[in-house]
Amino acid sequence: FFGTCWSQFPRPCANSEGLRTKECCPVWSGDGSPCGALSGRGFCADVSVSDEPNGPQYPHSGIDDRERWPLAFFNRTCRCAGNYGGFNCGECRFGYWGSNCAEYRESVRRNIMSMSTTEQQKFISYLNLAKNTINPDYVITTGTRAEMGENGESPMFSDINTYDLFVWIHYYVSRDTFLGGPGNVWRDIDFAHESAAFLPWHRVYLLHWEQEIRKITGDFNFTIPYWDWRDAQSCEVCTDNL
Repeated sequence: FFGTCWSQFPRPCANSEGLRTKECCPVWSGDGSPCGALSGRGFCADVSVSDEPNGPQYPHSGIDDRERWPLAFFNRTCRCAGNYGGFNCGECRFGYWGSNCAEYRESVRRNIMSMSTTEQQKFISYLNLAKNTINPDYVITTGTRAEMGENGESPMFSDINTYDLFVWIHYYVSRDTFLGGPGNVWRDIDFAHESAAFLPWHRVYLLHWEQEIRKITGDFNFTIPYWDWRDAQSCEVCTDNL
């Protein structure tokens, strides 16, 4: 699903119609067609998910919305062509730029300890801006698919700021699984950290977060710095100001 939608719930699909049809193929404003099809950017297609069995860490089936993602919510999404990306193919794939997404650029992440005080403070200001900017493209779910009604008559979605969106994405993928039954049983089963997707999932997560920060700041050279925990004793900006 990362190739078709970088986050869980694009705003144009978070409604009764999207839930009822199970289709998330939003119009790209550049040409007025779903997935930018008229411009060759992409097309609406059936979602393909793996038929491989679950690992032993998840011995369940049919009880969690995250199983065989995103089929609980959508079974048709935009499939982007070439270097195009985004939930409506209106953006570029990670690493590509330009009106036709033909320019490739490498980004270099720096150790935050090698950055000047001014650069560190700019990073903090970007995070603060993200905390105070409602994300225009994505919303979060406040309930399960079953709670929204068989035909999506009771959609349960909410606005969220860009910073908390990524807090929520990480929570959503790693939260416990609700098994129901007496006492409302929850089981500690982590989809993000207890599977082979641990490294690639977090890689895409970081790239998506980086992209959203670029969009709200207009700084398309922005990269998220890394932090070496061994520098903890001398890095005030890493802890006190976040």
